[in-house]
Amino acid sequence: MIKLKFFKSYLVSSIVVYGGAVLIFAGAIWLTFQYVKPLPPKKVTIATGSKNGAYYKYARKYAEIFAREGVKLEIIQTSGSIDNLAHMSTSENKVDAAFMQGGITTAKEHPKLRSLGSLYYEPLWVFYNDKHDIENLSDVKGLKADIGPPNSGTNYLIKELLKDNGVTLENTTLLERNYDIAVPQLVSGESDIMGIITGVRSKIIENLSEPTGKVHLFSFERAEAYARSHHYLQRVTLPQGAINLAENLPRKDIFMIAPTANLVVNEDLHPAIKYLFLLAANQVHMEGDLFAQPGQFPNDTALLFPISDEAESFYKNGPPLLMRFLPYQLAVIFERLKILLIPLLTLLYPLFKFTPPAYRWQIRRRIFRWYKQLKELDMEAYDIISLDKAEVMFAQLEELDRQVMETSVPLSYTDYIYSLRIHIRLIQTRLEKRCMPDEMVDFMDS
Repeated sequence: MIKLKFFKSYLVSSIVVYGGAVLIFAGAIWLTFQYVKPLPPKKVTIATGSKNGAYYKYARKYAEIFAREGVKLEIIQTSGSIDNLAHMSTSENKVDAAFMQGGITTAKEHPKLRSLGSLYYEPLWVFYNDKHDIENLSDVKGLKADIGPPNSGTNYLIKELLKDNGVTLENTTLLERNYDIAVPQLVSGESDIMGIITGVRSKIIENLSEPTGKVHLFSFERAEAYARSHHYLQRVTLPQGAINLAENLPRKDIFMIAPTANLVVNEDLHPAIKYLFLLAANQVHMEGDLFAQPGQFPNDTALLFPISDEAESFYKNGPPLLMRFLPYQLAVIFERLKILLIPLLTLLYPLFKFTPPAYRWQIRRRIFRWYKQLKELDMEAYDIISLDKAEVMFAQLEELDRQVMETSVPLSYTDYIYSLRIHIRLIQTRLEKRCMPDEMVDFMDS
């Protein structure tokens, strides 16, 4: 019974000390998790444009890169940049990211949106029918002009440029039609001028550049003035022969103006997904094109919205260290563990320092409590002079010795047990010498 009692005491001591340490550690893990972002989502959405546009083409390349890293990138087709902005700014049909044309809005109007960078130049191509000699955009006044579908970046930019030249709905017919209608109308002469933002290798550009003599490519001779007036625009040059060297198209250098395509995300998008977008953008756009040198894009200039913290770090220092050497998913896990372990390791050090001494104190406390009783008996032994009282004292010391011996402690602490028993024996010896005749002492020794 006594042995079971002390075994329970030993078990309680272990639970108190080590159980308390485990509870503190578990509480620290829980608290840390409150401040560590959850794992990144496995599905992300991006708004692009029509299937025939550059945004959609690039989004497909992004989706392939995301798929290799175990994340699904769902492509949402829209009418263009203005429609993409609406998707990201409203709670309905909200998307995680979008391609947007520079200059279509201001950062103050959308404080929760962030840019991950400029991706490439988006040159504005303006074609006009050979019935007219158009030197400046002010010459468009009174004509029929196709300015791109509603909610597209092309539509927005052309309206801005025409307004600068005094061309408005009141003095000009501005048509907002899809290009499958606008292109044939321009070639047939039923409309006079058409603008489009697209890539050099677009089928529309190739078709309209054919040397038929019916359609001409407009050159922005005042491109520098437009760039100075609208800081999101850049002056770029389409070199002679760039479209078709064999046909020498165009037959002279063409000056153009171009905003940059921005990759825009919501401020609260998971940081790891932002880095994945940046890695994809770097792979897709770093080779450059006809208007940009290799390595020029992506960059942190001509941004539509404030740059995100992750993008700022990316352009200054490159990808996070772990993402340079590990697959994306492993890098995310290790990055998360690193953030989690720093405070936990800080806590573990004092726990490891405190727990063993606390455990030792618990074991020694159980042994040393016998010393209180032993001290009381020792004090009583000084006053004992009769044999009857000595026999009672001997019985108490024997019982104390038995209980001490039955105390359950780890083997590494048994020296405390035997030390206590030696002290018990010292009191017994002194008691024998004080209270018993020599023959009794000889008897007790025997």
